[in-house]
Amino acid sequence: MAIYNLGSINIDHFYKVPHLPEPGETLAASSYSTGLGGKGANQSVAASCAGSEIRHIGAVGADGTWIVDKLQGFGVNTANIATLDMPTAHAIINVDPAGENAIVIFSSANVMQDKSRIKAAFADSASGDFCILQNETDLVRFTAELAKSKGLRVVYSAAPFEAQAVEAILPFINMLVMNEGEAEQLSSRLGISSCRKPRFW
Repeated sequence: MAIYNLGSINIDHFYKVPHLPEPGETLAASSYSTGLGGKGANQSVAASCAGSEIRHIGAVGADGTWIVDKLQGFGVNTANIATLDMPTAHAIINVDPAGENAIVIFSSANVMQDKSRIKAAFADSASGDFCILQNETDLVRFTAELAKSKGLRVVYSAAPFEAQAVEAILPFINMLVMNEGEAEQLSSRLGISSCRKPRFW
């Protein structure tokens, strides 16, 4: 059984600052570091570390080859990660001494997925495999519909949350992952009574 993950890949830029910047304020950071980020990449690493065969589908820029190497180092299959003529997606993360943060994300290559590349990535998939998705890339509904048509089980982590996007993808998924607040928003949009009691299966 394989897991196919259409997921974001970010270069995270971390800055330790004395406090989060106020509007118009310039701060000197006390330290700086970079790392692998993106909800999709994090899911792939977690699945691989748990012993799964994980195949990541995504895109980076020429500046992101080192981050693809990092994914490979965690055992992730990166054959379906394209290198595009644009920057790799990145996040600027300011962190204060209490651990509070403020984040700016530039989506870049994450939202330049390609239908033909996605179809090619699923060419070797089999009924019973899994497809996992979240909302930091484009073509999420297309991928869910394609995976469902091939007999894959589709798991959708609806974050960053957008009720309209979730409603559109519901017919093509087997499992929807949300927190309580997101469930309330979706229930309101669908005009149904929410169930506040967690369900496990």
